[in-house]
Amino acid sequence: MNLLYKIPLHGIACKPFCDLKNHEIKHSININFSELNLNTFNNSIKEKAPDWIMEDKGERYQSIVSLTINQQQHLQTPQYLLKIDCQGKGLFTISKNNIDVSWHNQGTDSAHYFQTIGLALWLELNHILCIHANALAYKEHAIAFVAPSRTGKTTLTAELCKSEFAVMTDDMMALHQEDKDYIIYPSWPVARMWPETLEIIDNQNTDELVKVHESFAKKIININKSSGFDFCNQPKKLKTIYILNRVEEINKNNDETSNVCNITTLSSAEAVILLIQNSILGSAYKALSLEQQRFFKLTELVKNVKINKITYLSGKQYLAEVRQTIINDLEN
Repeated sequence: MNLLYKIPLHGIACKPFCDLKNHEIKHSININFSELNLNTFNNSIKEKAPDWIMEDKGERYQSIVSLTINQQQHLQTPQYLLKIDCQGKGLFTISKNNIDVSWHNQGTDSAHYFQTIGLALWLELNHILCIHANALAYKEHAIAFVAPSRTGKTTLTAELCKSEFAVMTDDMMALHQEDKDYIIYPSWPVARMWPETLEIIDNQNTDELVKVHESFAKKIININKSSGFDFCNQPKKLKTIYILNRVEEINKNNDETSNVCNITTLSSAEAVILLIQNSILGSAYKALSLEQQRFFKLTELVKNVKINKITYLSGKQYLAEVRQTIINDLEN
């Protein structure tokens, strides 16, 4: 078992392993581990075709994630079998209060998938919104960066951490609603970063970092002062969600003041569409019968949280100005 399971994740404590000292939690689940038998892995859900499947094929890797919903009569509540067939292989069997992790002991560890898609499935089934986003703490509030993979979230996160910002979550953000407020709880103090992002924080130990998996350039970094980051381990109220729009050139309008970075407030309709496009579970919500519920929750979110779009020039030489523009926006 990865020792990260001892730390609360997105406000969730994994019993019986989680150490609750000095941490605030919102919910808890029971988690059990067993070793996966690869000989039976391909037949693990042979009784029924998956209700949802997602494939990602690169030059050197293939990732397949599938979901099977088990609604047999002898079960009081449905079981959700999330099958991971990637550089790591295993099953998350998810029910109302439990997650069973059956994992192959070679390849990428279960924690890599649990902290995003595995726990996100349990959270969404329990009516807690999850978004593909990085969350950062700034003074008494949290902000979020939303963008597809490889379009700037982590790079901008690294740049802001040169100032008063601290990392809260990497790649996935859970929104715990309290009346009209949304509270962000920290994820585990680890992140996956591209080598060029690590150069922004002048990390001197890039070669010593472990790869996410052998066919992938991203590396795993512990979030702490020695790695060039601060980590916030306390929940914060969400203030602003920034939709990132990194461009090669800015087509300036009359109301724009910068040739490098401009921030505009999105309409509610546009904000909802962009948040739907950046969901953490892709198209699985239809199979889960959660599409309508999630649409209404996102509509409520954009009524109560400012959703801004940042349009900024691509290039490391512009990052300092982008950082200052965001700080100015938050202070106004």
